[in-house]
Amino acid sequence: MMRSSAARLCWALLLVLALLAGACGNDDEGTTEPAPVATTTAEATPAPTQPPAPEATPEPEPTPEATSAPTPDPAPEATPEPEPTAEPTPEATPAPAPETHPSGLDIAAIEAAAAGWMENARIPGLVLAVARGGEDPWTFGWGVSDLGTQEPITPGDYVRIGSVTKPVTTVAVLSMVDEGLVDLDTPVTAYLGDDWYGKYEHGPQITLRHLLGHTTGFVEYAFDPGFFVLGSARLGVPIAPEEIVRFTTNYGPVAEFETEYNYSTAGHVIAGMIIEAVTGNPADVEIRSRVLEPLGLENTYLPPNELPPVPVIDSYNGGLLYSAFTSLTRVPDGARYSFMGNDYLSTDDYPQEFLQTAGWTGGGIETLIGDVPTMFRGLFTGGLISDESLTEMTSAGVNPGYGLGVGIDDIGGLLAYSHGGGTPAFRTRALYIPELDLTLAATANVLPPDPDMDEFIDALLPILMESWGLAG
Repeated sequence: MMRSSAARLCWALLLVLALLAGACGNDDEGTTEPAPVATTTAEATPAPTQPPAPEATPEPEPTPEATSAPTPDPAPEATPEPEPTAEPTPEATPAPAPETHPSGLDIAAIEAAAAGWMENARIPGLVLAVARGGEDPWTFGWGVSDLGTQEPITPGDYVRIGSVTKPVTTVAVLSMVDEGLVDLDTPVTAYLGDDWYGKYEHGPQITLRHLLGHTTGFVEYAFDPGFFVLGSARLGVPIAPEEIVRFTTNYGPVAEFETEYNYSTAGHVIAGMIIEAVTGNPADVEIRSRVLEPLGLENTYLPPNELPPVPVIDSYNGGLLYSAFTSLTRVPDGARYSFMGNDYLSTDDYPQEFLQTAGWTGGGIETLIGDVPTMFRGLFTGGLISDESLTEMTSAGVNPGYGLGVGIDDIGGLLAYSHGGGTPAFRTRALYIPELDLTLAATANVLPPDPDMDEFIDALLPILMESWGLAG
């Protein structure tokens, strides 16, 4: 039955709350068996057996003879007591040595942290990758990739990392700055023409610096109720970047231009359009040649032109996103799940064309979790951009916690670069700490998790640092 426009408007107003919630998360329970307690069993050493003393032999009575005196029998020789045979003392059975992971990580502690967060947030599946320096990441998976089949999740499953795409696009753009192809402070009209911004009042002044630093005043379309209404009617139809820009610029400013930070995925979508306009190549081709190939990443893709060899795993919308999808779309049979008391809606049961294109260069990358630490660390250490451009990227702008396309954090007095990603229905976090040369990335197949993934990261970091001797 078709829902009335009044009903849609009602749900749209409800969904305004999603903007306040942001891209939080949901969690599943990870069950870890306690490690068996090794016990040492020592057998008792038996006491030596003492043989009985020999009985004395009685002397025979003398036989009287007339002509001779009795001859005494010789005294019997004493039979020496045999010395006790000392049996060897059995050695104590050694306790089995705890299994040591080749990474040197405290696996039991990591699993406990994962299980605790997954239980609190009720997460079906979680994958993790961690690395020191330029080594290949160590990867882990807990829970299931599909609530219907109960298939275990593994690091070999493809996931969407959402806005962790943004720093990748930023580095591609900055490499073009290094080549003199674009400039951070030149108006976008120089690359896309005078009509790219429609009626947006600040359109003529917007530059790449504004786009990458989230100071355009644009709405965050990715969690806007109106955009949900738009997408719900065309989930099987891709959305073009130009349509995203039209939606965003028609909305009008929602923050002060240039002087106020307001996170908006549209800025990086427009940056992707600039990449294509200036180079004449698809954005995915330029991102691959400028970022992915130099870092040796063979399992990372930017749809819709590139797709993984197999689709991403199933993922689940909860909370307000569950309400949005169930209210604005016809829910496919079998798409609803109840898990640990939460209602979830399977994203995999819907057409994927809209979901695969709505993020694009602002949030569309699909990858294996093991690629993410190599990719994220490489943005800062891989020599992809000049020192000057790296300084531009990692210098705080209007928001002291954000540079150009990357978060700037203080974690226990240590500088960290980070970015989160939330896309129906995955939640991702990537983090690099330069002083420790430590990188990690995690993805859960629920959006939004509550508590958010930061709680897991906060519990995980001390374990990694202590395991690898990085703690102060």
